[in-house]
Amino acid sequence: MLPFGSKRIIQETLPIIMTKISLKLLLLPFILVSTSCKEEIESVLEADYKIIELDYGFDNYMKNTRDKSDQFIIKQRNLVLIDVDKNGETIIEDNFIPDSLIRTEFKKYIIPNPTNEKMPMTIEKNFRYSGKVNVHKNITILAKYDKELNYEKYREIRNEFYLAYNEVRNEFSISKFGKSLSELLNSGEEEDILKWKEIRQIYTVRYTESVD
Repeated sequence: MLPFGSKRIIQETLPIIMTKISLKLLLLPFILVSTSCKEEIESVLEADYKIIELDYGFDNYMKNTRDKSDQFIIKQRNLVLIDVDKNGETIIEDNFIPDSLIRTEFKKYIIPNPTNEKMPMTIEKNFRYSGKVNVHKNITILAKYDKELNYEKYREIRNEFYLAYNEVRNEFSISKFGKSLSELLNSGEEEDILKWKEIRQIYTVRYTESVD
């Protein structure tokens, strides 16, 4: 989740242009939200876009005490860009995607794929129940919706992204533990609840959107 107020700043202070060329401008609001130091703004112009972690916590946001050395790098390939025009036509990473294929296409980006250099970067982590798993390294989903888009169409398309996450998590749960997410959550066993929470950590949602 973005720090409190950041969505409004993104929407009101800088239109989000979902193209690779305008990526530098797109990341600038995150710098402004995360820190008041001018040095941080300069760092966005570097090849590996250095920004403060987007979900580091409301308390640190208010106090602005985030350690400048505690940064991470979001490479361009770790930014999944989505653009939806006023007619509801969806473009994911410069590719037009029909409505019926949005969820399937989006899943390609949120399922870690360490062998494909065009997909978001991954790292291997060790979890208590899941063992060693490849997870994304700082993946961020940036979506722009045209302000003239019908609201019902907007909801329909946005839900596809969240449903994609749920499907990926559920498929992982079944393959790893032999139970669906719902079964883990409703089993009443503490260990299953912990497994459910662990899956949410493996497939985290870093999604932000704007209307332009």
